[in-house]
Amino acid sequence: MAGKTIVILGGGFGGLAAAQQLRRMLPPEHRVVVVERQDTFSLCAFNMRFMAGEIKERREVVRPLSELAKKGIEWVHGDILEIDPAARRVRTSSATLEGDYLIIALGAEKDGSGIAGFAESAYNLYDANEALLIDKPLRELDRGRAIVLICRSPFSCPGAPYEAAFLMDWTFRSKGNRQQVEVAIYTPEPRPLPAAGPAAGDALIGMLKERDIKYYPQQKLQKIDSGSRKIIFEGGEAPFDLLVGIPPHIAPKVVREARLTDETGWVPVEVDTLETRYPGVFAIGDVTSIKQPNPSGLSLPKAGVFADEESRVVAANIAAEIRGADKSKRFDGRGFCYIEVGEGLTAYASGNFYGYPGPIVYLEPPSRKYHEERKKLELDQLADLV
Repeated sequence: MAGKTIVILGGGFGGLAAAQQLRRMLPPEHRVVVVERQDTFSLCAFNMRFMAGEIKERREVVRPLSELAKKGIEWVHGDILEIDPAARRVRTSSATLEGDYLIIALGAEKDGSGIAGFAESAYNLYDANEALLIDKPLRELDRGRAIVLICRSPFSCPGAPYEAAFLMDWTFRSKGNRQQVEVAIYTPEPRPLPAAGPAAGDALIGMLKERDIKYYPQQKLQKIDSGSRKIIFEGGEAPFDLLVGIPPHIAPKVVREARLTDETGWVPVEVDTLETRYPGVFAIGDVTSIKQPNPSGLSLPKAGVFADEESRVVAANIAAEIRGADKSKRFDGRGFCYIEVGEGLTAYASGNFYGYPGPIVYLEPPSRKYHEERKKLELDQLADLV
């Protein structure tokens, strides 16, 4: 049998997980190719450790993608210029590739440039270099307002902004000046973790109240006035002394230009197989738009745990088809999330996002056990993916 080529666009969490799974399942005559413009990989989850000052330098948790060659995975280092999904052809700045299968794992662009005042006023929590910078002003702030601002929805890792607020709270408690600093989170969401259903969201609101973290939902952002240090919403304004922001997320331009997106702005896929409308072309992770197959009308959250499981489903089915076996693997919408709250404690949310009549997800109270689990999982994932 002639060897097949699987081209994976994106060397982030989902793309690398798919590559590793395929390489384990397929003999070496089949090519597994990852296209990625960055030359290193690190987990976005480490941004919380950067913010908290636990990790001082990125090099501690960064791995070179050149290491993929040792595992029999090809890495094409370059920008993706054009995607032809019908032909499963990709033009990059270094080569043109054609695959028997195409996996789109390009994530979301996280860019605050469309929000007036964002770049001048906010630390971008989802940018590793900026997350590293938060620790110093956080520890230097003696009084005032420390704000977490979610600009738009949807966004990656729905628990991360709330983790940032919890870590702010714990930092000030550790310094002994919590009564002099108000910690607050502003979001356009109707409740925290909306795609997880009301039980998980209400539990998280309870955790915010316990720590006197102010919560302002359904806030539609207009701009940030960097001069007066105020956030301007449709219905009012909020002053700040320290601002940590979650910028708007959009599908990458090359994906939009390939007309892979729909009215949601993301790539629609089959809810259980992750296949797009083009045969042999799949999309996984944050770039996708997946409506939960229940009456809730909610979409699946954008989170690494889903990208990981989706990659396993797609890899297993591609490998099965190549071997002439039954493509029986299905994505079932189950997932989990750790939410760090400071003091060496972490909460744990888990459940079935495809539940009926809506998602069935519960949030377990913070514990040291979950905190240690999370740290071990992150290091294991980093070691496994590259």
